[in-house]
Amino acid sequence: MAERIVTVGGPDPTRLLSNYERNVGGTEFYVGPNATGAGDDDRNGRSEEASMATIAAALDLCTADKCDVIHLLPGHAEIISAAAGIAIDVAGVSIIGHGHGSLQPTITLDTIISADLDVDAANVTFQNVHFRADFEDITAAIDVNADDCTFRGCRFAAVEAAHNALIWIQDAAATASDRITVEDCYCYDIDASNTHFINFAGTGDGHIIRRNILIGDWGTMAIGGAGIVTYITIVDNVISNTAATNDSIINLPVTTTGIVMGNKAGGGAAQANGITATACAVCENYYGVVTEDLSGILDPVAT
Repeated sequence: MAERIVTVGGPDPTRLLSNYERNVGGTEFYVGPNATGAGDDDRNGRSEEASMATIAAALDLCTADKCDVIHLLPGHAEIISAAAGIAIDVAGVSIIGHGHGSLQPTITLDTIISADLDVDAANVTFQNVHFRADFEDITAAIDVNADDCTFRGCRFAAVEAAHNALIWIQDAAATASDRITVEDCYCYDIDASNTHFINFAGTGDGHIIRRNILIGDWGTMAIGGAGIVTYITIVDNVISNTAATNDSIINLPVTTTGIVMGNKAGGGAAQANGITATACAVCENYYGVVTEDLSGILDPVAT
């Protein structure tokens, strides 16, 4: 199978996983539809023809910190209908989707507001997976409770009107989720009840949010939170917050440190409130107010 990865939001749709990323000492497993029908969890999962039915079954065969890879085959779909409906509890695993458009593998949250996916082990990567909200006001779709979690080339979207995730990605309350990376992703979720795309409530270190396209109605902020995070990097994102009045795009507490550069954003907030990152290195962001037919204003203003 070709290892070309389709990135949705970013400028590099031809990025390949290196051999080092994919399979140094690890094992590759396959999940999803195959030529003989739906996969069965009692198969060995070592080929497309012997693919398994679920991510959980493949995780049971993975070994921690061996760079195991779970390949989600084109068209694979899973549903989460409970809290921790999928729990990623094996460290060092990469979950790689194959296919684009309607064939991009999907993980759909439904049935209950507490439905979520938990990342409970370190060094986990999701790539080219479509996360979907199919219930009203899901509290937090993905809880990241471990260090070094990466979302690359993923899509986040509501299935239909009034089905939404109040928060798509939630960090841990303390320093248990350092270095969250979200890159080359796309989000479209415009329900008026939403609060954050990413909520940093904890005190994590070294998060990277780059090259994403985020379109939503986030009544608190698109990226940020009350947690005092350190050495955050938020660069080269395109963000539209369709919420009315004074809802922010990027909002970090006054003692949060890091870099906020090169972002292009628009929303309902006044220009002075669009991007707030007082203690960070802030350079060449552009912010436009959606009710004004004007080009984005440089933030901070040139002096």
